[in-house]
Amino acid sequence: CILLGVSCGANIADYVARKAVEAGKFLDPVKIVAQVLMYPFFIGSVPTRSEIKLANSYFYDKAMCMLAWNLFLNEDKVYLDHPEANPLVPDRGPPLKLMPPTLTVVAELDWMRDRAIAYSEQLRKVNVDAPVLEYKDAVHEFATLDVLLKTPEAQACAEDIAIWVKKYTSLRGHEFSY
Repeated sequence: CILLGVSCGANIADYVARKAVEAGKFLDPVKIVAQVLMYPFFIGSVPTRSEIKLANSYFYDKAMCMLAWNLFLNEDKVYLDHPEANPLVPDRGPPLKLMPPTLTVVAELDWMRDRAIAYSEQLRKVNVDAPVLEYKDAVHEFATLDVLLKTPEAQACAEDIAIWVKKYTSLRGHEFSY
C-alpha cells in the first residue's frame, strides 16, 4: 500500500503510516511501502521562516490555519505541538528510521512549507528515502485544486509523483502501466 494525502490529508496519511509501523505484523499481509505527503498541513508552537513571512498570504494564511486546527482538535486551547499537528515533536510515535519512504511535495508560496521540509530532512538523517519536490511560484494545493490542474506545475507534479510511486511498486514486483 502507498499512502497519499493532500494538505490535512497528508497529516492523516503520516498518522496512518505511524500507526502501521506501530502495528507491525498485525497488519500482514498489508504493508505500507511508501507515502506521499502533498503540502502537509503541519504547524508548531515555534514559527518557521515561511510561517512568519507568509502569515498573511492570500490563500491559506495563519488565521485560516488556526481556525482549521481549532475545529480539528476541538479543544479549549489549541496545542500547536499536538502530534497530529507537528511532525517534529519528540516522542511523536515510532522511531523515524522505521517510517516508510516519504515523498514530500511543497509549494514555494505555502506558509506551511518549511516544517514539511524540516520533517523530510529528519527522515533523511535516519536514512529514510525522503525527497522533497518544491515547485516555484506555487501555492498550497497548486496541484489538486480544479482551477489549477492544467498548470505546468500541476502537470509536472503529477508526473513526478507517478515516477516516484512506480519506484516503490516495481521494487516489489507489482508493475503498473500508466
